[in-house]
Amino acid sequence: MSPGLLFLAAISLYPTLYSLVVSFMRWNLSSGEAARFAGVDNFVGLLTDGLFWNSVRVTLVFVFFSVLIEVVLAFGLALLFFRGFPGDKLLRALVMMPMLCAPVVVGLLARFSLEPTYGIVNQLMRSIGLPTTEFLGNVDLALPTLIAIDVWQWSPFLFLILLAAMQGLPEEVIEASKIDGASWPRIIWHQFLPLLRYPILVGVLLRLIDSFRVYDIVYMTTRGGPVDATSTMSWQIYNVGFRAFNISYAAAFSWLLLLLVLLAVNSLIRRMVARS
Repeated sequence: MSPGLLFLAAISLYPTLYSLVVSFMRWNLSSGEAARFAGVDNFVGLLTDGLFWNSVRVTLVFVFFSVLIEVVLAFGLALLFFRGFPGDKLLRALVMMPMLCAPVVVGLLARFSLEPTYGIVNQLMRSIGLPTTEFLGNVDLALPTLIAIDVWQWSPFLFLILLAAMQGLPEEVIEASKIDGASWPRIIWHQFLPLLRYPILVGVLLRLIDSFRVYDIVYMTTRGGPVDATSTMSWQIYNVGFRAFNISYAAAFSWLLLLLVLLAVNSLIRRMVARS
């Protein structure tokens, strides 16, 4: 196992620890000055920075609504495909297609489709008499649009997890509930949800972690705009580290993002374990 462990340490452990060290320095590549120790100045600066708190707010809104909608939509699709019907395999393959595309491709597709002049979405809206809409250029619509794009791409991921879990449920439980006169809504609420709580938890955790790191679709569509309406934490880290070249500030930003993700994941796991 030694070669594998060394490789893992080289590409994961060392960069992580190095970024922690850098976060306590003052190091801006554009200044030409050598890195020097700055203590917790970077973290204090972030906690008093309005752009940081705006990116936290945008990220939390994005994560909450995208994951919530994806879970509800995926659960509904899994129920629809649970018993099977003619042509379900073809439809299942179509449902899975967005997940197979790279996020960069999805973002580029969304940018062209939602373009106000020649985008297919606005052309369809004009054909039925609706006005042209700036989906990505409107402060009120930009973030909901990114959430919709994320839901379209990643709902199939949760759909596969929940469908596989549903098909593994014991038929005896469902048949016993039917014999007792339970309706399908009661079976879903009292049988499906309790039995599926751990697959749902796994899917939610994976999507939660991934949603916090959203960057691709922001880069390909809005670039954090308009007026920082879609400036997520990952986008701000990119701006600070690779556009302003403030490496130490970006490292501190990254560690605060990691802390936020750990708090969210730990809170969710504790709540699920306490209920069970």
